[in-house]
Amino acid sequence: MTLAARNLARSNPTVLDPRTLGRPTHLLDRFAAGVKEDLSDLFRSWLNRRYRADFQVGELTLGRAGDAPPETRWLACAGEHGVIGCAIDRSLVLGVLAYRYGLPPAPGQGAQGDAPAEPTPETATEERLAAVLHQRLVNALAQRIDVGLSGLPKGTPPTLDYGIDAIAPAAGAWCLSAEVSERSQGIVSAIRFALDEGWMAHLLRRLAPRKAAPAALPETPFEPLAARLQLRLVARLLQKDLLLGDVMDLRVGDVIPVSLGATDVLVDEAALFTATVAEHRGKLCLTGFEDLE
Repeated sequence: MTLAARNLARSNPTVLDPRTLGRPTHLLDRFAAGVKEDLSDLFRSWLNRRYRADFQVGELTLGRAGDAPPETRWLACAGEHGVIGCAIDRSLVLGVLAYRYGLPPAPGQGAQGDAPAEPTPETATEERLAAVLHQRLVNALAQRIDVGLSGLPKGTPPTLDYGIDAIAPAAGAWCLSAEVSERSQGIVSAIRFALDEGWMAHLLRRLAPRKAAPAALPETPFEPLAARLQLRLVARLLQKDLLLGDVMDLRVGDVIPVSLGATDVLVDEAALFTATVAEHRGKLCLTGFEDLE
């Protein structure tokens, strides 16, 4: 590394966010891909098939709510985990409104390259449609958060209170942004979701891999070690040395005289005791154990 590169690295140090340390933030890209799929299914089933529209959802990006344009209008939706902020560009609301009621494209919503016209005043119908859009989009996100990466079918979305206020989320809140376009009306707009700390913590808990429960240890009887440890005793009964010539001269019926004396007792090939071999009811037994020095 050159001196100039070292100086540049010192002047631009990497700032670690303590909120991400030890948390599965590396899985957020996979989560964002799932959100994109859910939003695409929503636009396809709700608008594209019904009105022959062509709303397309682009890639989702993860940033901070403070990066949104200052004119962004947020709608806050409160639930058991906290608040989800949702912002939909007005151009998207007007495009959906035009398809839903068979209206011509709103001023400024024609083919790309047309000169933008003055914005029209917001109507009550537009406000109601915007509220429906917010509700459906936040429902889709909340369901995806509950599912995480498991791929299980989504059920009833969490209970949320919609439109409790229009206060912008904190600048440091996590923000998911997606571009939504519609070619025939020349719409290029954006949807943004801001997750407060409660919802983000819930999301990261759902993304974290589940730890396997520790295997239960087998129950052992409470007995002294001397009562539980088993040893195998091997008795070396006798040993007799013979010359090779004597072994070669052996014939059937020959008798080799031997006498049993003290025998060695081994544990794992190690001689630990000497014992006397005795007969008891037709069985050979060991008795008179003595430690080997």
